Amino acid sequence: MKGHGIWPLAILAWGIVGCASPETDDANSLRVPARFSGEGAEGPVADGWMADFRDPRLRTLVREALTNNPDIRLTAARLKAAVADAHIAGAGRKLQADIVFAGSRTKRSSSTGFTLNTSRANRFGPSLDLSWELDVWGRLADSRTAALLDAEQARANLQAARLSLAANTAKAWYNAAEARLQVQLAGQTLESYLKNLAVLEDGLRRGLVQALDVRLMRTSVENARNNLALRQRQHDATRRALEVLVGRYPRNELSTVAVLPSINTAVPTGLPSALLKRRPDIVAAQKKFYATHRRVAAARKELLPQIRLTASGGTSSDELKEVVDLQRNVWSLAANLTQPLLSGGRLTAQVERARALREQARHEFVQAALTAFQEVETTLAAEDFLKDQETALLSSADEAGKAESLALADYQRGLVQIVSVLEAQRRNFDAQRSLIEVQNQRLQNRLDLYLALGGQFEAQPTE
Repeated sequence: MKGHGIWPLAILAWGIVGCASPETDDANSLRVPARFSGEGAEGPVADGWMADFRDPRLRTLVREALTNNPDIRLTAARLKAAVADAHIAGAGRKLQADIVFAGSRTKRSSSTGFTLNTSRANRFGPSLDLSWELDVWGRLADSRTAALLDAEQARANLQAARLSLAANTAKAWYNAAEARLQVQLAGQTLESYLKNLAVLEDGLRRGLVQALDVRLMRTSVENARNNLALRQRQHDATRRALEVLVGRYPRNELSTVAVLPSINTAVPTGLPSALLKRRPDIVAAQKKFYATHRRVAAARKELLPQIRLTASGGTSSDELKEVVDLQRNVWSLAANLTQPLLSGGRLTAQVERARALREQARHEFVQAALTAFQEVETTLAAEDFLKDQETALLSSADEAGKAESLALADYQRGLVQIVSVLEAQRRNFDAQRSLIEVQNQRLQNRLDLYLALGGQFEAQPTE
């Protein structure tokens, strides 16, 4: 699937930023190939990859995780906060109105000769105060747009978290399945060793077997016990980890399966350029860059004059009962123009800080894109490597099983030493253990590929 066409990443990443200033729209040397180098099916990435596993229990666990997982709830709360911040930023462009009720009591003292005169006066005045800043230069609009982009970034982060949680739940599910298969294999191996030990001990009592053979087999039995305990501990840990992922208390009560499905279909990978729009983490990095660019513009406009219109209207009276008398109305209109002169370098420093944050966001975007391409290319290549490994281990496990049977038969006829039997048993166990591991690794790698491509884990409803 190698292609010869190339597109500059800068065009894909920043070409659509029409308002970008020349200082930020520099070309980037990173170039993207027309196709991924790994083998994959033709066509765009399809949604609903979870259906490929044909596992209803896994789908149920993923939905439970999406509902109860604390990290997802945390990310969703951040999205709500970002949306609220966007509303707050947009409020500055609208008319501000406050209802004020003021009341005061004043005491005045004066003297006439030797007489001290004291008077008290009350004043009551409800009013409606209005203010509106004219966004002549677009500073408030830039701030609001930046806040909206922050909300879009938070929404993309939530989508990325959902995809990651779905994939991690599936990976934990199959890790638990592998651990259970390893427990079964370890138990079967221990049972086989115990049977062989019983035969050898009976032969020792009848003088047909040497004591060394029995002790070597006892060593294998105890090693098998140790391995069984190790596998049981790992199975326990995988179950508890899965329970935490789905938002449950880790009681080790979640039942698992001892099945690793086989997936032989190729994954449509689409085009590398589409990855920039499909991966939610890349979208989030892109929105962050756009937001920082808007904040640079807003910071620069802080140096320009600001115009604010204010108005106030109400009544004023000495008597509380007369404050509703419209004949006692008072009102005022004002226009203020403010031009910053001296700020101790604060405003200039804010501009420089905004530019530095924009530069940081740009490099974060490029790094996110490079990481995404690396993940796709690595998992695509691993698909073939792991398939070759599984094929080799299937043959190895078959040969090792036959070799163990032959070694045991030859030992019973006195043709080989017990060491040959033990070595054959060890190789058989290692081959089967490695086969289970690589079968799970293929599933883990396929999940990583789905996640790297950014496809949805559930099919989207059609109109």
